[in-house]
Amino acid sequence: MNKKPKRIFSAYGKLDQKTRNWRLLSPVNRNANSYAKGEELVYRMNETTLEIGQGMSHLRGLLWLIGLAGLGAFAFGFWITFFIALPRTLSDGDYDGVLGVMIFTIAILVVIGIPAMFFCLYLFLNDLFGYIDAPVRFDRIRRKIYVWASPAVRKEGPLELDWDQITPVAQSVSAPPFQVNAFKSVLLVDMDANGDVRFERRIPRIAQIGAALLTGEDTLAAYEYVRRFMEHGPDSLSPVKTHLVLRPRGMRPFVDGVGFLSIMRPYFNLPEHHQRSPGLITVITVLGSLFSMILVPYQWSAGIAQKWTTRLPRWPQRYDELAASGGPMQPPAGSEANDPPLLLQEKLIAALWHACAIAGYGWFVWHGMKH
Repeated sequence: MNKKPKRIFSAYGKLDQKTRNWRLLSPVNRNANSYAKGEELVYRMNETTLEIGQGMSHLRGLLWLIGLAGLGAFAFGFWITFFIALPRTLSDGDYDGVLGVMIFTIAILVVIGIPAMFFCLYLFLNDLFGYIDAPVRFDRIRRKIYVWASPAVRKEGPLELDWDQITPVAQSVSAPPFQVNAFKSVLLVDMDANGDVRFERRIPRIAQIGAALLTGEDTLAAYEYVRRFMEHGPDSLSPVKTHLVLRPRGMRPFVDGVGFLSIMRPYFNLPEHHQRSPGLITVITVLGSLFSMILVPYQWSAGIAQKWTTRLPRWPQRYDELAASGGPMQPPAGSEANDPPLLLQEKLIAALWHACAIAGYGWFVWHGMKH
């Protein structure tokens, strides 16, 4: 019997895995002595089921403005071409010029314009009205992993992976040509005998543990947290201080959508006799003020998407019944939500950034009216 040839070029094939810097986790990274951390990883859990995020909620709202700007640029270019340039050329009687403009315009539309328009439309709709996250559930009794999927993409419901059959992979992705920082994550991959990822109707059988981070130690610690739950149960887990929420409360997403205030928040909570790192706080505050005209719209776009327009994932009844066998699904005991009320210092800095943005917009309006 002929041996099945290995797949070299495909989605998650050998070439793609090399680009993503895939590295199979060795037993050294999977033993009981590894550091486990579940901070901003867990949504809910009980005795038999652990539900975590895949990091999508942190990014919601940061792309739809780009999509909207791209659609606006396309509409403006279309209007300039067909309602200004062509009528002027026709009025001058330059019919050869009209033919040249038409050929050039159609070529640009077909090659660049229409694909770019659909890409921008996808960014706008998916980021503003898509699901805020695709949570993953780990069932330690049945040794199963359930990866939530949109009903529009997969009518059969969540992907089901076997815990004992998956391969944990460390991924490190950076944007060339600048390889200074790389976003690292741990993936749980269902591979075939050739080492390629299995698919179900174009959906890769992969689960990501938490968000992609710049520190590989934190991603490995998140994987270890999940592994301990599956192998030893919830009693083996270290306490969690912060858990995830799907729909943030209050005004935090409107003033901290990019996360600058969250970087400074731990220093505001330090006791008086500890170093509060005034240098870091000053640098972030000044940079936020200088770039407030760009920062503030992104803050509000994130707030609108995360708090109002994105959809919440709903598990099919069967999977809720499976989880209910371990008791009520609740956040980790003693943990706080990752949307805490704004501190006074955060409110003052956010107000400063908004004031700088309003002043900048006002100056441009005044300058434009003056001239």
